[in-house]
Amino acid sequence: MDVLITKLKSEINEKLGFKINRQSDVKYLHHQITINVLHPIGFNTLRRFFGFLPSNDPQFKTLDTLSEFLGYKSFSDFSEFVNKDDNWDTFTFISDFENSDVLTPKMLNRLNDLKTHSDYVYFISVLIKSFIRRGRLDLLKIIFKKRENSLLFKKNNLNTKDILDVLKIAYTVGGVLRTLTKTQYEKLTPLLGDEYEFKQNILDFYIDYSNFNGYYGFFVKNRILMDQEPQNQIFVKLILYYSSFLFGNPILENYSPNTSKLKLYPALMGRILGYQLLTTYFNEQKSIDKLVSKIVRIGKSQHISVFFIEIFPALIFIKAIDDIEYLFSEFSNKLFETNNWRYYATQNTYLISNALVHIKNKNYKEADYNLNLVTLDRSKTNSYYAYLKLFFLIAAYQLELLTTAYRLLLKNFEVEYLELVKETGFKRFSLPLLKKYF
Repeated sequence: MDVLITKLKSEINEKLGFKINRQSDVKYLHHQITINVLHPIGFNTLRRFFGFLPSNDPQFKTLDTLSEFLGYKSFSDFSEFVNKDDNWDTFTFISDFENSDVLTPKMLNRLNDLKTHSDYVYFISVLIKSFIRRGRLDLLKIIFKKRENSLLFKKNNLNTKDILDVLKIAYTVGGVLRTLTKTQYEKLTPLLGDEYEFKQNILDFYIDYSNFNGYYGFFVKNRILMDQEPQNQIFVKLILYYSSFLFGNPILENYSPNTSKLKLYPALMGRILGYQLLTTYFNEQKSIDKLVSKIVRIGKSQHISVFFIEIFPALIFIKAIDDIEYLFSEFSNKLFETNNWRYYATQNTYLISNALVHIKNKNYKEADYNLNLVTLDRSKTNSYYAYLKLFFLIAAYQLELLTTAYRLLLKNFEVEYLELVKETGFKRFSLPLLKKYF
């Protein structure tokens, strides 16, 4: 609505031949409307419309009259015309922007103005993908440059709903990064600098498990040399240490960063605790009971649906199924609060974990029900796909083994499992883990 009203004012200025800046301009417009429109409008109404008097949203009667002054049948007629015209204008602008060799301030301002457009996420994703494929690091630096009005989202506050837009953009950009050769993605290293949003708003939101041994691992290893902010250092080190664990390294780095003065995103807080579960169990060979109690205590003040995303996989690795069951008893309502697309990874993680609980308790029908709700194959380009599929195959194999034990199906699970282990390099997913989990 605001966009249409702005356009309406702009066309009025254009028809008058000057911009309405003074109340005398409003008086002249009022006179022109009075002699040209069948249903004239009050002078004070016009003053409110142009901001010379306090006002709320204009009434449709006012909008209809102003639209009639411009030659339209009604405001609805004006809106339809503007939308058709703007759609074509926007299409050509984005197309030209995509093929540009130089980005001018005027173009960037126009792009920034489009952030209210319902398709803006698609527009910016198309532009970034195009610049990546063209190898235009210079243009990517402009797009990802940190500025007061970010080009990636509407507000510089990731606690707002704009985080969903960043997730979508990260998903799209991560997908194209997967297609690059080593030579191509190495040239993007300068984007890891602190003056750009690339690492925080792409790499942090598209944690590409399938490419820990490819472009993603390369960027993470180079980030450690550039990231200065404490929370970024924590994120990068945890990714490096956890990837080392997944690759089968028997020696885990103990890591307990001081987070007392940091406001961490819930997923990062959960990642710290998940990794500490692994080191407590594998390195120190101690009970994890105290750590689980700490997780429950901290979890009660966190955004649950993302806080546990790396805690449950850690518990699966150490076969702490009773602890998973306990956490479900404490947080089940919040863990399964929505089936929205944004929870693709989290919901699938919890469904697989819950299935393992049911298998251990011999509730095979409930386990089968949970596994049938898993939606991994809907998006094989999702950054968590291969990683979560390995956990899924463990649960599916065990369920089949303990029920019908159909050999061909068990063999198919085994083949797919080994193919994913080879693809990802995650030797931690051993054959005994698949076949002898329980």
